[in-house]
Amino acid sequence: GTVALVAALLQVGCASFPPPNEQLAVATAAVDNAARAGAAELAPAELSTARDKLARANASMIEEKYERAQMLAEAALVDARLAEAKARHATAAKAALAVRDGNRVLRQEIDRGAAQ
Repeated sequence: GTVALVAALLQVGCASFPPPNEQLAVATAAVDNAARAGAAELAPAELSTARDKLARANASMIEEKYERAQMLAEAALVDARLAEAKARHATAAKAALAVRDGNRVLRQEIDRGAAQ
Protein backbone atom coordinates (compact mmCIF):
# COMPACT_ATOMS: atom_id res chain seq x y z
CA GLY A 1 0.00 0.00 0.00
CA THR A 2 2.70 2.48 0.97
CA VAL A 3 4.81 1.63 -2.07
CA ALA A 4 1.82 2.14 -4.35
CA LEU A 5 1.05 5.49 -2.71
CA VAL A 6 4.66 6.70 -3.10
CA ALA A 7 4.74 5.53 -6.72
CA ALA A 8 1.46 7.31 -7.43
CA LEU A 9 2.72 10.53 -5.82
CA LEU A 10 5.95 10.39 -7.81
CA GLN A 11 4.02 9.85 -11.01
CA VAL A 12 1.70 12.78 -10.26
CA GLY A 13 4.70 14.95 -9.36
CA CYS A 14 6.39 14.18 -12.68
CA ALA A 15 3.18 14.58 -14.64
CA SER A 16 2.56 18.00 -13.10
CA PHE A 17 5.83 19.35 -14.49
CA PRO A 18 5.11 20.50 -18.04
CA PRO A 19 7.41 19.63 -20.95
CA PRO A 20 9.94 22.46 -21.36
CA ASN A 21 9.38 22.86 -25.09
CA GLU A 22 10.05 26.61 -25.06
CA GLN A 23 13.29 26.25 -23.10
CA LEU A 24 14.50 23.59 -25.52
CA ALA A 25 13.67 25.76 -28.51
CA VAL A 26 15.49 28.75 -27.00
CA ALA A 27 18.53 26.64 -26.11
CA THR A 28 18.59 25.12 -29.60
CA ALA A 29 18.49 28.58 -31.18
CA ALA A 30 21.28 29.77 -28.87
CA VAL A 31 23.50 26.82 -29.84
CA ASP A 32 22.83 27.56 -33.52
CA ASN A 33 23.62 31.26 -33.01
CA ALA A 34 26.88 30.41 -31.25
CA ALA A 35 27.89 28.12 -34.09
CA ARG A 36 27.12 30.84 -36.66
CA ALA A 37 29.20 33.29 -34.62
CA GLY A 38 32.23 31.03 -35.07
CA ALA A 39 32.22 29.33 -31.68
CA ALA A 40 33.25 25.99 -33.20
CA GLU A 41 36.64 27.57 -33.93
CA LEU A 42 36.83 30.35 -31.35
CA ALA A 43 35.12 28.77 -28.30
CA PRO A 44 35.03 25.04 -29.02
CA ALA A 45 34.92 23.81 -25.42
CA GLU A 46 31.96 26.01 -24.51
CA LEU A 47 30.06 25.11 -27.68
CA SER A 48 30.74 21.41 -27.14
CA THR A 49 29.45 21.67 -23.56
CA ALA A 50 26.31 23.47 -24.74
CA ARG A 51 25.66 20.85 -27.43
CA ASP A 52 26.19 18.01 -24.94
CA LYS A 53 23.75 19.52 -22.44
CA LEU A 54 21.21 20.15 -25.19
CA ALA A 55 21.48 16.52 -26.33
CA ARG A 56 21.00 15.35 -22.76
CA ALA A 57 17.99 17.67 -22.41
CA ASN A 58 16.44 16.16 -25.53
CA ALA A 59 17.09 12.65 -24.20
CA SER A 60 15.43 13.63 -20.93
CA MET A 61 12.40 14.83 -22.90
CA ILE A 62 12.10 11.43 -24.57
CA GLU A 63 12.27 9.81 -21.14
CA GLU A 64 9.61 12.31 -19.95
CA LYS A 65 11.97 13.62 -17.28
CA TYR A 66 10.79 17.16 -17.87
CA GLU A 67 12.31 18.82 -14.83
CA ARG A 68 15.75 17.46 -15.73
CA ALA A 69 15.18 18.43 -19.37
CA GLN A 70 14.41 21.99 -18.34
CA MET A 71 17.47 22.21 -16.11
CA LEU A 72 19.72 20.90 -18.88
CA ALA A 73 18.13 23.18 -21.49
CA GLU A 74 18.71 26.21 -19.28
CA ALA A 75 22.32 25.16 -18.69
CA ALA A 76 22.81 24.63 -22.43
CA LEU A 77 21.45 28.11 -23.05
CA VAL A 78 23.97 29.66 -20.65
CA ASP A 79 26.86 27.70 -22.18
CA ALA A 80 25.78 28.59 -25.71
CA ARG A 81 25.56 32.28 -24.86
CA LEU A 82 29.02 32.10 -23.30
CA ALA A 83 30.36 30.39 -26.43
CA GLU A 84 28.78 33.05 -28.65
CA ALA A 85 30.12 35.88 -26.48
CA LYS A 86 33.64 34.42 -26.53
CA ALA A 87 33.47 33.96 -30.30
CA ARG A 88 32.23 37.50 -30.87
CA HIS A 89 34.89 38.87 -28.52
CA ALA A 90 37.63 37.02 -30.39
CA THR A 91 36.29 38.25 -33.71
CA ALA A 92 36.17 41.83 -32.44
CA ALA A 93 39.70 41.54 -31.04
CA LYS A 94 40.97 40.33 -34.43
CA ALA A 95 39.20 43.21 -36.16
CA ALA A 96 40.65 45.73 -33.69
CA LEU A 97 44.14 44.34 -34.29
CA ALA A 98 43.67 44.64 -38.04
CA VAL A 99 42.55 48.26 -37.67
CA ARG A 100 45.52 49.01 -35.40
CA ASP A 101 47.91 47.46 -37.92
CA GLY A 102 46.28 49.41 -40.73
CA ASN A 103 46.64 52.63 -38.77
CA ARG A 104 50.31 51.87 -38.10
CA VAL A 105 50.99 51.29 -41.80
CA LEU A 106 49.10 54.45 -42.71
CA ARG A 107 51.08 56.45 -40.13
CA GLN A 108 54.33 55.09 -41.60
CA GLU A 109 53.23 56.12 -45.10
CA ILE A 110 52.30 59.59 -43.88
CA ASP A 111 55.61 59.96 -42.08
CA ARG A 112 57.51 58.79 -45.18
CA GLY A 113 55.61 61.26 -47.36
CA ALA A 114 56.28 64.13 -44.96
CA ALA A 115 60.03 63.34 -44.90
CA GLN A 116 60.32 63.64 -48.70
